[in-house]
Amino acid sequence: MPTAKSIISYVEELAPLSLAMPGDPVGLQLGDPGAEIKKIIVSLDPDSKTIKAAIDLNAEMIVTHHPLFFNSLTGIDESLPQGALVAEAVRNHLNIYSAHTNFDIAPFGVTDQLVEILELPIKDKSVLEVTANEQLLKLVAYVPVGHEDIILEALAESGAGQIGRYSHCTFQVAGTGTFLPGEDTTPFIGSGGRLEKTDEIRLETILPVTHKKEVITSLLRIHPYEEVAYDLYPLDLEGEQIGMGLLLYLEKPVSIGELVANCSAKLPFCTPRFQTFGKKDFTKIALCGGSGGSMIETAGRQGAELFISGDFKYHDLKRAEQLGLALVDAGHVSTEMPGIYYLGRYLQERLKQDGFGTEVTIHSSFPTVWDLS
Repeated sequence: MPTAKSIISYVEELAPLSLAMPGDPVGLQLGDPGAEIKKIIVSLDPDSKTIKAAIDLNAEMIVTHHPLFFNSLTGIDESLPQGALVAEAVRNHLNIYSAHTNFDIAPFGVTDQLVEILELPIKDKSVLEVTANEQLLKLVAYVPVGHEDIILEALAESGAGQIGRYSHCTFQVAGTGTFLPGEDTTPFIGSGGRLEKTDEIRLETILPVTHKKEVITSLLRIHPYEEVAYDLYPLDLEGEQIGMGLLLYLEKPVSIGELVANCSAKLPFCTPRFQTFGKKDFTKIALCGGSGGSMIETAGRQGAELFISGDFKYHDLKRAEQLGLALVDAGHVSTEMPGIYYLGRYLQERLKQDGFGTEVTIHSSFPTVWDLS
């Protein structure tokens, strides 16, 4: 049975803590990393509905996007809503983990899942608001001659060897490897107790630090040697830009009617509102899951014609009007729920891969939104 720490490692493979914005309270917010986990709830919020669902299902862990604690806790007063919520979670031994801005920024995170579900005709895309560059590593592995191609393919599939628009990038040089197998070994080449020399390839490639575990796992799985020799070096190079939101360049113009209908049909709990300031068709669209008001100037400076996000206020609308930037407010919940669905599926798959029978339930009952009826 996996522990809470094991579940946390899966989430942080997908959304490393290093991606989180400064001061964002991500990580384990409540609980015991060593607790055994048989059932998990994945939810947008660690609210009273989610806590109740976890208790009803006898779940031991809740994984959320929004944190339970945004500010330092100074006390737990059960006469207050937040105190009562925390006390209920503690009494029921719930472990609560939150992946917030790190999951917003991560590849395959909240905004990427929003793009995926909307199925827009994308020609190219870039980061809307850059927060950092990916940290890069160099991997050097020593491979017996004849196995370099299959290992190269495995490394490329797991995220290594990508330089710009080029994949499968490596440097290879021939050499001689030596080793003396111990008496209790079963070497791929040679026999125990005898010094061996064999023709090998030194294979070098590049990878983002966020893919390190996946790449090394692939290397060890596919490499024929019982003990695999490899090195990892940090690189003083700027990798791909990462950050909040995306700027999409479309292959063809899309009308406001199509965009609004698309949001209504494909996003959960979505009743979009919009203002185009007279524009009808768009080929350059900014997009960010959650609350996008703080990024309106960024979208305007980047040349976006329209911005899809949630939680736009009156003054956001006025700023957008000054910038000539059309807005579609598809809702905070609606633009983030595709990420929650993906996170649930991801955990189900990772647990299955490792042979665990832990149940994962996505909590998607009707959320706290405005009643428009």
